[in-house]
This record gives sequence, structure tokens and C-alpha cells, in this order.
Amino acid sequence: MDAVALVGSLAACAAMVGAAALTAWRIDAVSRRGGEADDPFWLAFGGAVVIAGAGVVAGALGAAWPALAVGITSAGAAVAWTWRRHGRRRRQAEESSRAAARRDLQHRHEDVLRRWADYDVDPGKAIHYPGMHDPGNPAVRPLVRAVRAAGSARDAVTSSPLDEAAAVGYAVAVARLEQALDAAERDLGALGARGPGRHRATPGRP
Repeated sequence: MDAVALVGSLAACAAMVGAAALTAWRIDAVSRRGGEADDPFWLAFGGAVVIAGAGVVAGALGAAWPALAVGITSAGAAVAWTWRRHGRRRRQAEESSRAAARRDLQHRHEDVLRRWADYDVDPGKAIHYPGMHDPGNPAVRPLVRAVRAAGSARDAVTSSPLDEAAAVGYAVAVARLEQALDAAERDLGALGARGPGRHRATPGRP
């Protein structure tokens, strides 16, 4: 192989490496921005055409096997890098979604506890609805159990934030707590004591 063919082959190999790197970077950028679903395909197709074309040039100059090795290696590295970056973003999005769901559950949990505490700390409510904090009252017993269950479920999520079963259990416990407080208020005639803006819509109720 003369000097001209050697330089041409090296240039073709460099073009393959550059095309693979540029294609991977552009696909990652499109994925990060949330572009059209077929954008990565066309970017990958264009990069493959450039790599194949450079490989053909290198092969014509007498460096077919080195060009094939460079093309396969650079394309494989680009695919692996892009896939790793995509997987990392997907995991981050899933974790962000789980964190938002946990915050929502915690807010709902705290709201129910505040609503129930109002019947103890608000003098007017404490006088009119003394049974709301009487654990011996049949209407309140399910509420007391639901409060304890929700607290235990929250502790389980706090100690194991990645445990999906614990997260589902906490969601169920909070929903049951909300239902238990609604039932206690209904049984003791305290629904009207919530005040404006405090009524929580429940399924099937306008």
C-alpha cells in the first residue's frame, strides 16, 4: 500500500469513527428533547450510510479488513453509549415519577390527619363532635385502625423507598384512611364541619 492509499484509508477510518460518534450524539440529543419517534431511525440510517461509504472507500484503497474492524467497533461503541444514556434517563424519569407519587400520598395522608385533628384542637368541633376522638366509639374504631395502618405503611416506604410492594401498600392504606374518616364523619354527622373547600370528592359522589 503506497502512502496515498495509506492516508486515504486512515482518513476513511477516521470518517467512520467521526460519523459513529456524531450519530450517537445526535440521537442522544433527540432522545433528550423528546423528538419524533422516527427521528432516531433516520439519524441512525444516515450514520450507517456514511460509515458504509467510508468503509467502501477504505476497502477500495486496500484496507478492507481494518476498515471493517473500525466500522464494527465504532458503530458498536456508539450504540452501547446511546443505549446506556437512554437507560439512565429512563431510570431517572421513573424515579422522579415514584418520588412525585410518594409526595402526593404523603400530602393526602397529612391532610386526613389534619382533618381528624381538627375535631380535637378546634373547641367548637370538640364540643359538637366529641365522639370523633373517642376510640371506644364504634364509628371511630375503623378510623383508629386505619390511622395506625397508614402510619405503618408510610414507615415501610420510608425504610424501603424502592420497594414497589411497600409503595402500593401505602397507597392502599391512605385510600382506606380517607374512606374511614369519611365514614366516621358521616356516621357522627360531622360532614358539614369541614368548612368550605375541605370536602374531598370521592368516586361516584358529585
